[in-house]
Amino acid sequence: MSRPRIFLSRSEPEDCDCSCWPARRAMVGLLEAEGCEPVVVDKQTLVAGQEWMQAITDGMASAHGLLLILSAHALASPHVQNELAMAELRHRSGDFPIMIVTLPEVSRDELENGRLGSLSPTRRQLVAWNTGTDEEEVRRELGPQLELLRAGMNGARVQQYVAHRLESVDDHRLRQAAEHLRLPPAPLPGLLRQRLAEGLLTERPSVREADPLRGALVRLLPLPGAEPSREVIELSLIHARIPAAAAERINTIVHWEEPRFAVLVAAGTETARRYVHRASEDPLPWEHFVVPVTAATGPMTSLVEGVEEELRERGLDDDESLREHEEDFGPVVVIVPHLPDPGLVTRLTARFPVGLLFLFVVDEGLHEGVGTDRVLAGLSREGEEELNRTIRSFIRRYAPRAPQQPV
Repeated sequence: MSRPRIFLSRSEPEDCDCSCWPARRAMVGLLEAEGCEPVVVDKQTLVAGQEWMQAITDGMASAHGLLLILSAHALASPHVQNELAMAELRHRSGDFPIMIVTLPEVSRDELENGRLGSLSPTRRQLVAWNTGTDEEEVRRELGPQLELLRAGMNGARVQQYVAHRLESVDDHRLRQAAEHLRLPPAPLPGLLRQRLAEGLLTERPSVREADPLRGALVRLLPLPGAEPSREVIELSLIHARIPAAAAERINTIVHWEEPRFAVLVAAGTETARRYVHRASEDPLPWEHFVVPVTAATGPMTSLVEGVEEELRERGLDDDESLREHEEDFGPVVVIVPHLPDPGLVTRLTARFPVGLLFLFVVDEGLHEGVGTDRVLAGLSREGEEELNRTIRSFIRRYAPRAPQQPV
């Protein structure tokens, strides 16, 4: 996970005997302890031949936020003025927090009447740093903003997607849902949405009474529009109920192992579709379809013909198309409700050597003889029923499909 880069805006003369230098050292240490990378422009960091303003511009361009140590020197510094102006431009056009720590020698009058007019105390949240005695207070004040930055950069596409979907939910309902999931309170709405998204997607077993996940979803739903509600329902329950170990195993097979097949012990293919979605690690599942086995032609013939027909309909009927599709969107998963005997697996993977993953679905007790390394971590029969039943019931209530209009 990338570390947020925080531009440290400040001004401290070399012979300064006030609290500038202790504050700088303290804030650098605080940022590093919070998992951030301080961006400091000074004589020591300048590259040979680099001009001061170019160094500032480059540092600001690479940063994800700004922390201003507000001293008497900073109030009078033209460089700090330029840095703040650049930060405010980025702040207005996107998520770029401006965090301000004031030193003891800066008075309210100096803030209101100084060169940095945009720092009016009535417009900004200012954090006081009293010569090191309140460092923990500074940490408590800045910590939520830094956590929000880290959360936005964690690379978890599903979490970011769910957090975005929750932007329409009012603060009261967000807090109610957070209480059900026993999440700590968050002073920033954006941080609360991030924590809720993470909490909704955290793996947890179902509970018969007062289930925290279902309780949280009831407080959050419905969202504006049926499709966002459906997405939050499916993503939350799929990630909470299906073992992460199964998703990891599927991805290991896809990326490193041949032949590419896995076995799921489940009552039906509906659950297999949920496993595909969980393994995709994306709001949209990998493309997948079920190929039934017909008795008339036998397993091998019916499977080959069924896969070929499905791939033709998707425009993926040659190896090059399948390679490109996997590179862009992930593999195509063929769900097969049949026992994967060795001969069948060998012939299928020889016929379809690229772009596909075969997921065989078998009933309890019918997977003996299959290597345990290919059998996915499964759900109990009760857990499987609860997963599918809950998704269906929540979708019926909060995201019903619109009736089709007669043609």
